[in-house]
Amino acid sequence: MARFIPISEAKPRLAEIVRDSDDDDVWLLRHARPAAVVVSARRWDALHEEIEDLRDRLSIVERNGVTVDFDKIVAELGLKLD
Repeated sequence: MARFIPISEAKPRLAEIVRDSDDDDVWLLRHARPAAVVVSARRWDALHEEIEDLRDRLSIVERNGVTVDFDKIVAELGLKLD
């Protein structure tokens, strides 16, 4: 579950926010609107791996001219798109 914190409250709590980002993404808000997201390095790496997997699959599909249902690929990769 994502957490939302005003930027004005983030600076003195930075160590806590970074620690918490390992479990949940932390959204930083400016004037009650999303301005940035703190994501753990572990999650960042996992997201990049998922993107690379999707790119690889897409290149295979494009090369072979095969049409594949997007939802099926997302399910096969175990992705959660919220």
